[in-house]
Amino acid sequence: MSIYGISSYGMRYYNYQSSINNARLMQALSQNPKLNDLSEIKESYDSSRSSLSDSFDFVKEYTSSMSSLMKAASELKGSGASSAVNDLTVTSSDTSVATVTERLPVRSSGEITLEVSQTARTQINTSDAVKANEAAVEDMDFTVSGSHGTAMVQVSSTNDDGTARTSESMLYEAAKQINSQDVGVRATVVEDAGEVSLKLESRHTGEVYGFSAQGQFGAAAGIDRVDTAALNAEYSVTDGGFTRSYTSSTNDITVNSGRIGVSLKDTGEVTISAGMDEEKISAAVQDLVSSYNSALKVLNDNYGRGSGVDRQLRNLVRGLGSEQSLAKVGITVNKDATLEFDEEVFSKSFAEDPSFVRNIISGTGGIADTAFNKASGGMNVNSSSLINNDMAEAQHEILNNPFNVIGMYSRNSAYLNNNFYAVGLMMNYLV
Repeated sequence: MSIYGISSYGMRYYNYQSSINNARLMQALSQNPKLNDLSEIKESYDSSRSSLSDSFDFVKEYTSSMSSLMKAASELKGSGASSAVNDLTVTSSDTSVATVTERLPVRSSGEITLEVSQTARTQINTSDAVKANEAAVEDMDFTVSGSHGTAMVQVSSTNDDGTARTSESMLYEAAKQINSQDVGVRATVVEDAGEVSLKLESRHTGEVYGFSAQGQFGAAAGIDRVDTAALNAEYSVTDGGFTRSYTSSTNDITVNSGRIGVSLKDTGEVTISAGMDEEKISAAVQDLVSSYNSALKVLNDNYGRGSGVDRQLRNLVRGLGSEQSLAKVGITVNKDATLEFDEEVFSKSFAEDPSFVRNIISGTGGIADTAFNKASGGMNVNSSSLINNDMAEAQHEILNNPFNVIGMYSRNSAYLNNNFYAVGLMMNYLV
């Protein structure tokens, strides 16, 4: 038997029946007000997509927080060459005698004694003071011999029109000629209460940069007189129990195999100390505490998303050490497991025993080591375990969404349309 040419026993019959069932299903469902409002369907799908997107954003936030904690801990680990506890700083006990700077990384802490018996100086010659507006009576014709050669100075006592030049005019012209020849001597005109004088000064300190003046000086009479002789610096350095004496043409010297730069200011004795930088370590500890608290907040705010989050949270709240040890370096544990840093307590402990503080923070098994290992372990957590609960929930929503089920059972064949589950869902919507 056939209906409109379709065999009642062949596949064509089931296709025909499927079409009829589809039409009946759509006609029945169209009467339900739930399906007339498509926003409900859209809201269901949007909710699932938003939930998954939020989960992926959390994974990024989690990774960032663990990475920040690892970095902060690395800044304090004793094994790190660039660690704050290994980046030593140098200080001077008397900056009026000598100031110090770190030219290269200082390898070990300790003290160096520096005794300055003489600082390096430039040579200074100053001519006799004359009235600025006084008419010159003699030409200038002299030489200045410096470290870089000899300057010739020739200045006429009269102007081009034959009038007499002033002493001030002649001195300025002489200074201009000396400076333009660059022989290692700087010339300036000094004015004071209507009087002027010519001042010559070597451009560099040290005996080797001394100079001399010879010839007819005119208004610059006395310029060959040395007011201050060029001198070398003389000093001694005691390091490791050995004392050595040195001379230098400059006041900028180095000690500790060139690692520490020293600028000599005056005679006297000074102690140069190399040790840990309290401010830098304190700032690094504060950064570690902030990073730890941030990571803890991320885990707390996302508790329940997955088994990996729960495990890492339990790992982190176990702390970075005993409360007694933490307290000695200014760190206290709050009731919510977050940390708080007191810079004053840290500074007091550091002043009393910096080695003890270093051991608590950066020693093997110390605060930095513990924090680094916890963060490193967190970075190795399987990402899927961080959101496995989210994924299961999303999958459940998708599989049990009635519209998805109806669509699945209504788009393929008559076999599926005759399924009792599909019929039951349809009846639920009609009731």
